[in-house]
Amino acid sequence: MRRKKRQVTDLTAIKDFVEETQVVRIALNGEEYPYVVPVNFGYEWNKEQLILFIHGANEGKKISMIKNAPKVAVEMDGKHLLIQGSMNASTYSYAYQSLIGFGQAEFLADLDAKREALHRLMDHAAKNKPFDEIPVKMLQKTEIIKITLASYTMKENIHPDEK
Repeated sequence: MRRKKRQVTDLTAIKDFVEETQVVRIALNGEEYPYVVPVNFGYEWNKEQLILFIHGANEGKKISMIKNAPKVAVEMDGKHLLIQGSMNASTYSYAYQSLIGFGQAEFLADLDAKREALHRLMDHAAKNKPFDEIPVKMLQKTEIIKITLASYTMKENIHPDEK
């Protein structure tokens, strides 16, 4: 990382950022070009290891690409705000938070594991609002992708008004 002073190492701050974020972009290995897809997600922590869960149809471009090459990169970002400078353009900056990680994607087959992953996704997206139990037929038709991150880093540039 070029700008070490922007690196976030506090695990509580990283966990708070993941909790606040609703979209993760997943980079997949394509045949000719990389493919990036934004998706909502659920997650769990295993100590410092971040595990993401995404859902979708059980066929399509994303599914076939992961089957061919399960190594993925992920990106999350937020708290975007222009930091205004003077008349000199080089005095401007931009506030942000971002997390970039690398890991392995796999498909969940066990219905109980799929249900647990969808519950995590719903809890994260709906912020613990109640929802009906997920029917078995829906679980059977839904693909759940588990992404276990081997590594990740978080950076931020805080707006001066938030310091």
